[in-house]
Amino acid sequence: MKKTIFNLLVLGAMICAPVTTSAQELEFRGLKANARYDDGTTSKSEYLGWDEEAGKGIFKVDQGIWQLKLTADTVTAEVLLDDNLMYGNSGSVYVNDTLVTVYSRQSDDDPNEWEFKVRWWKASTATKLREETYQQSANLESRGMSYNPVDGKVYGLFYLTGVALPVPEDSINPQEEGDTADAGYALGTIDLNTMTITQITPGLYYDNFVTLACSPEGRIFSMTSSGYLVEFDRETGIILTKTETDEDGETVRVNKYDFSGVQSQFKRQAACFDYTTGKMYWNGFVNNGMGYNDWGSYGPLSDKEWRTNGKYDTALYEVDINTGLATRLSGIQNRLSLSCMWMPGRDASEATGIKENKLSMGNGIVNVYSQNGMLVFSGNKADMHLTPGLYIMKQGNETKKFIVR
Repeated sequence: MKKTIFNLLVLGAMICAPVTTSAQELEFRGLKANARYDDGTTSKSEYLGWDEEAGKGIFKVDQGIWQLKLTADTVTAEVLLDDNLMYGNSGSVYVNDTLVTVYSRQSDDDPNEWEFKVRWWKASTATKLREETYQQSANLESRGMSYNPVDGKVYGLFYLTGVALPVPEDSINPQEEGDTADAGYALGTIDLNTMTITQITPGLYYDNFVTLACSPEGRIFSMTSSGYLVEFDRETGIILTKTETDEDGETVRVNKYDFSGVQSQFKRQAACFDYTTGKMYWNGFVNNGMGYNDWGSYGPLSDKEWRTNGKYDTALYEVDINTGLATRLSGIQNRLSLSCMWMPGRDASEATGIKENKLSMGNGIVNVYSQNGMLVFSGNKADMHLTPGLYIMKQGNETKKFIVR
């Protein structure tokens, strides 16, 4: 039985046309979640030849890392690096040339059980570095993960199950099962080496979140499929609100931001920040997949008319984190949607890596990387607490390996 802590999002908002903006040039990269080509297919492959040594055909597929280029108000999309295993149907995240993909699937041992297949990749070459399997109880399903440059942690909106809710004991009906535990979304941090989640939100949210992105200042944002930008308090995991007076003259708390102008769909999408400008970008759908048919009935848009009703169309938006308004920059070629996205040369995790070379030897500040090259700690050496394993520490121009037992 669900117990919503408080309703943050205004219901019944009218869908309105998003604002457009002037021409500019931007480059993004991201991991494909879905696509819809003009011929109606959702995936493509190309035969390249025969591998004599392996005894099998060589194919180029469209699953993998895509490049999006915005030029003159048009977004082109093409595959840069492909691998059928580079898929994150339960989420993915990019951190300084390391891409982590989370794939949920039925267990080979028991088809009634589900598991997470987690893979670590070198993003610049699509080389698989590592693969591990985690049980469903690991709660690795997320609506988005993002590196935060202020504290060097990776945050995510995770779908948690069996969570004890912080409600007073006298409000619990002992005759009803499940009153004190439920499943829903919570902000948390994740250790990308062990895939251990630390919950921050003291409870659960039930909103249809579709993204997560951290700003250069460390603020944490998400978009919802109902069309709202929300901001989480980094320390408490609570969504920020504002007070308003309702039609009855009562003071109520509502979401900090008003309707963005774009109502999307509850499907996998992505967002990121430009570390150099502080601007937020979002790869979302252009409508909520609903509409009126010829008889005046409201329901899901027709699959047969998807080319004209925009059911699968996606777009690149710029989101104003002051007002919450989403500005459409362009539709996206091949109706591509991503599970994570970043801007080459403008990503916070890359910028953090560049700054390490400016640190002096004597200031006690170190950057620590896992053996696969992922940044796991940045700060004063005295504050460093690591799980057992092999690490690489950089301090100024000095680099050394060490083992935590």
